[in-house]
Formats: sequence, structure tokens, C-alpha cells
Amino acid sequence: MKINVACAVIIESENKVLLVKEKKESAKGKFCLPCGKLEFGEELTTCAKREALEEAGIEIEITKLVGIYQRPASKENTNTVFFVFAGRINKESTEKSYENLEKKYFSLNEIKQLHKEGRLRIKITLPAIIDYFNKQEIPLNLIKPIY
Repeated sequence: MKINVACAVIIESENKVLLVKEKKESAKGKFCLPCGKLEFGEELTTCAKREALEEAGIEIEITKLVGIYQRPASKENTNTVFFVFAGRINKESTEKSYENLEKKYFSLNEIKQLHKEGRLRIKITLPAIIDYFNKQEIPLNLIKPIY
């Protein structure tokens, strides 16, 4: 079993959340939040910002930590802990991401429908978005990088 730490970011505009459709074969036809694995030496918030830029072409400012979610066992035989942040857009590129086929904003009801249809790639997506709209917040100052 492999243990992973990943960061995801919820980017909202006009009461809709940005989801991306990745090019990876394992993600074919499915949407997810911009997210990815933490790299060695990288802070959690830096990871979330990097993933927003790589996967959606958006520079963001992290505004809060929405929640910490664990997927103890997946079909890929991994145990993954996700830190899900909320971010505010600073700058959005019009260029297509090299990692993704599509990016699109969805309402909560549309995301619930994607979930019912099995079109969300990562199981924490819907619970995290619901927590976000329920105003769940963990103070960012609880994350303390120690060097």
C-alpha cells in the first residue's frame, strides 16, 4: 500500500465550482477539483496553488482550509489524505492546460448529478464541496510548516 498526501482547491465563481477533466486514462470522462500530490519540500498551500495553475491555468490566493479528508483504501491500493482549500482567483489564463481536456464551472446540483452518474473522479469531491457551501472552515494558521 502506498500513502499519499494530496491538495485540492475549490474555486468558486457566481455560486459555481470549477472542475477539470483530466487527460489521464484513469480519469477518462470524469471531473474533479484541481488537485494533486504534495511534492517533497512543498508546503500544503503551495501545492494547492501549483495544482490550480497546472490543471486550470489559474493563479489563486488561498483563502481557507475547507477540510481534511481521508481515503483509507482505494482501488489503486493507496491510502490518501486530501487537504482541500478554497481559493480566490488572482489571474486566469485563456490558454488550455497541458494536463486537462476541459475545465468548467458547475452548480452544486450539477455536481450532485455528476456524482450520481459516477462522473466524479475522486470520492472526496462532493463532500468537500458540500462542506464549502456549508461554510466549513479550518483556520489556515493551524498549518505550521516547520523547517
